[in-house]
Amino acid sequence: MSLFHGFPETRARRGFTLVELLVVIAIIGTLVGLLLPAVQSAREAARKSACSNNVKQIALGAANYESARRKYPTSGEGKDNFGGNGTSAGTARYTGTVGSEMLNVNSFFAQILGFIEEANVAAKWNYNQPYWSTTNNPLAATKVNAFICPSNAITQDSFGGTNSAAVAANASFIYYGRTDYMPAAYTDISPADGTRSKNNAYKVGALSVDQSTGTQSVTDGTSKTAIFWEDAGRNMQHGGKRDASIGGNCTWLKGSANKAVKIASGDTDFPAPSAGDCDLKDGGVAATGGSYGGGPATCPNRWADPDCSSGISGAPIDEGSGSKQIINNNASPVGGGTTCSWMANNCGPNDEPFSQHSGGGVYVGFADGSVKWLSQTLDVQTIRQIADPSDGGNPVYE
Repeated sequence: MSLFHGFPETRARRGFTLVELLVVIAIIGTLVGLLLPAVQSAREAARKSACSNNVKQIALGAANYESARRKYPTSGEGKDNFGGNGTSAGTARYTGTVGSEMLNVNSFFAQILGFIEEANVAAKWNYNQPYWSTTNNPLAATKVNAFICPSNAITQDSFGGTNSAAVAANASFIYYGRTDYMPAAYTDISPADGTRSKNNAYKVGALSVDQSTGTQSVTDGTSKTAIFWEDAGRNMQHGGKRDASIGGNCTWLKGSANKAVKIASGDTDFPAPSAGDCDLKDGGVAATGGSYGGGPATCPNRWADPDCSSGISGAPIDEGSGSKQIINNNASPVGGGTTCSWMANNCGPNDEPFSQHSGGGVYVGFADGSVKWLSQTLDVQTIRQIADPSDGGNPVYE
């Protein structure tokens, strides 16, 4: 007779066998494998939507600027239409041999700050001075989320360069603010064969650096003319081929009586930039055969730098034979490889339309304040027509 009469007999519990555990792990792994791409796709869709919203906000800011000023903000960069001796902006479109480089004191993004809910920065900004001035330099360390595409997984905040004023002030953000968007200064793609011709094919964009005249200059229609393109992925602090000093290889302009005028040597509003700025410029110059007339280079990945603007030209390896792809050119491998290194101007994201979005394309802001998605498979001539505000074309891109 059992001493524990009336109580059920205890039995050893049966555990999982090794095979059963392996089956469960395999099932979980399969489910994760099926769900992970969907999660990543959903996240990229959200990032892509945020990027589109940024482009919309910037485009509307430019349109509102035009509505208030009766002219568009300038792209910030262009060619010398003055012919070497003028003092005020011309009225005719560019013709003839390309002159020296021109840069506005203020970038496209600095000009629209007050029209994109950055009124606090705009109110403190001195629009007669460059961004490296004592007044503007601390403000140039502002990280403006509207200027950054969240899909950009290549560029880091530090690539904008350390801002000494922000460091001295113990600011939480110590780098120059970057931008993943590129104002369109011009296009120099030949309508005949798609080759790049800096002289004969050069056409200024709607944001002409020396003659921003509003919608009257956009004869093709504001809904058919791009004013800035996504350019996300500048993977280092590339130095521009323009000298940030008087007497170098660049003509600097500022506004006066609603016109663009040349900055003269000794202008108290135009202090000399720091000699240590944009230290990584030399590699980019060597890759493109450029040279400096002295002084620091411009830094095109900064929103405050007027040289964040550029032209639509295509990859340099296609210049003589005709551009094969404008948007996302030489995207693979990352860095461009030996064929078209991203260190070289116009390769990959180095001053050309570029993104890391799924679907292969970029978001583009148009002169009417709209945003459109343009595929990387879009015909080169169609892109040229979109970039040229007065070519008489009727581009079909949707």
